[in-house]
Amino acid sequence: GTIRLIVQAVGKSTSELAEMQIGDVILDVFGPLGNASDIENYGTAVIVGGGVGAGVAFPVAKALKNAGNHVITITGARSKDLFILKDDIERVSDEAYFSTDDGSYGFHGFVTQVLQQLLNEGRKIDYVLAVGPLMMMHAVSEVTRPFRIPTKVSLNTIMVDGTGMCGGCRVQLGKTVKFTCVDGPEFDGHLVDFDTVINRNRAYNHPEDCRVDVQIDTIKLAEVRPEVVMGRQVMPELPVAERIRNFEEVATGFTKEQAVAEAARCLQCRAPKCVAGCPVSVPIPQFIKLIKEGRDSDAGAKIKEENALPRVCGRVCPQSEQCEGACILKVKGKPIAIGALERYCSDIYAQDSGVPEVVPVQTLGHKVAIVGSGPAGLSCAGDLIKAGYDVTVFEAFHDFGGVLRYGIPQFRLPKDIVSFEVNALKAQGVKFVADALIGATYTIQDLMQEEGFEAVFIGTGAGLPYFLNIPGESLIGVYSANEFLTRVNLMKAYEYPKVDTPILNILGKHVAVIGAGNTGLDSARVAIRLGAASSTIIYRRSEAEMPGRVEEIEHAKAEGVKFEFLRNPLEFKGSDTGWLKSIRLVKMELGEPDSSGRRRPIVIPGSEYEIPIDIVIVAVGNGSNPIIQKTTPGLAFDKQAHVVADTETGQTSMRGIFAGGDIVTGGATVILAMGAGRKAAKAIIEFLKDKESS
Repeated sequence: GTIRLIVQAVGKSTSELAEMQIGDVILDVFGPLGNASDIENYGTAVIVGGGVGAGVAFPVAKALKNAGNHVITITGARSKDLFILKDDIERVSDEAYFSTDDGSYGFHGFVTQVLQQLLNEGRKIDYVLAVGPLMMMHAVSEVTRPFRIPTKVSLNTIMVDGTGMCGGCRVQLGKTVKFTCVDGPEFDGHLVDFDTVINRNRAYNHPEDCRVDVQIDTIKLAEVRPEVVMGRQVMPELPVAERIRNFEEVATGFTKEQAVAEAARCLQCRAPKCVAGCPVSVPIPQFIKLIKEGRDSDAGAKIKEENALPRVCGRVCPQSEQCEGACILKVKGKPIAIGALERYCSDIYAQDSGVPEVVPVQTLGHKVAIVGSGPAGLSCAGDLIKAGYDVTVFEAFHDFGGVLRYGIPQFRLPKDIVSFEVNALKAQGVKFVADALIGATYTIQDLMQEEGFEAVFIGTGAGLPYFLNIPGESLIGVYSANEFLTRVNLMKAYEYPKVDTPILNILGKHVAVIGAGNTGLDSARVAIRLGAASSTIIYRRSEAEMPGRVEEIEHAKAEGVKFEFLRNPLEFKGSDTGWLKSIRLVKMELGEPDSSGRRRPIVIPGSEYEIPIDIVIVAVGNGSNPIIQKTTPGLAFDKQAHVVADTETGQTSMRGIFAGGDIVTGGATVILAMGAGRKAAKAIIEFLKDKESS
């Protein structure tokens, strides 16, 4: 069929849409976001539409009319020639009123004056919905407040992804924070804090204040060839003074001489503990032996047998806690640099094999859907396609890789590596579908019952950002780490206005990052590259409890990131225009260990103090996106909204539905998510075989 798409040309993207001609192509239309309007028989319902808001007001008015309401519509515009859908709105209205700012048609004035006049006349109104400019919706809510008329407003806040992942569209409702794209778009107008919403919507009004491209100087760097030394080899890196001015990869990788020297240290244990420490069971001694023999590409191929993303894992996995942490050499010295060797030979294998050619794949005929193209989904897809199944990966974003693409900066994980791994799966026959938000575009039931998939793996990750729930979190300048990193990593905001997504200009600003995990470290290091005068991590525990990778902590320190330990934020303070100005902190001390095994931070009474700050990035973890939970009755979730699934098989409470990774465990590591994807793939294969035999 067709849709009617109504666009108001106000910025670059909408202006480009408005200039399209017959025959031009739009790649994808993604939506609708959020929840359906509440349609019931209220009695007398008033729909107030302003400007392009009439595009939303019309279908709601039509639905309310069909539900038996007496529908009154009040539509406003600056002048007569700016009305849209006038005839459609009149057709579904019992009473239709029009107003113009200049008096060129209908009532000379504002929609709120028309509404106030109806109320002054004693008209009984049971429900009001306002759709349009924020100032208008605020005014409508204030008109109805004294009359205690239930009033909904349809918010149009700034958002990056529209999937509930960035938190940029957050709105304060009393003491509760909601996300417009997931919980909205309609909210109780009497609870909405319109001042903060209006201020936040003005954050990017001045493009020149968002230009950071002029600060990002790309420097051509000389090749670094370190000397081969005795003992564990050290990964060469770009010089600090140069790397903090670009987004080039910091670690440059082993040279051949380094790789051979490091491989020679391996004891080739008969019962290798390193393999047991690897969540995806990479044959570590075997690939290291191949490197020692000079067969680098063969070593990369050996890893690829068990690991769908070896070039990724060699760069971002916490090897010190897994394979290297189990290495027997660690007992009396330093473990083998397994991660660096994995990266070395996997890069060579990728270079030797080149861009894979897509070849027709003969499958067994069974269709499996993978929800999410992050590490869990890609790993599961890789094993299933090898087993001969028809695999389709659905991704909510416009590009693939999940957290590998939007969460991890280019200087830690170049995005061409993520693309290479995705393309390798495509070449094997895996199908990839972008802009498909499962739970909205399709439900899980749709996939199983209408699209013909016999099994589904849910690997959507933990993408719902946590906030601190302290005063001032809606000030301009307070980002969730998800929004901050998505704007930079996925949307390339540091190239604005060459790209369409801006970020607040950080040049010369003081930045605070709340949280000391890998995401917090990434955010602090990105801020340095965007020209921050200072970038400080504020952490409520001590350095010993930091959850970030040791390598990333060392890189952050070398690049000038500051650390404030045993500090916790109490409040963000702002200007009269809603811009962040300072942060109030309290000092902490460590008590007894809590459930995480780390010593619990305890407030030191009377230790509060305030410091000036320009930008805050909140990186205190993520929860599970509620979209699938809302639309999948019968699928069990725990109190944290994680999918309940068997730890060994990924089997959920619904037959044929499997899950793994952060959506089950909460935020964890790339390699653990991959391990969960592999376990689920094995279980799905068994499930489909049993289905065949029965």
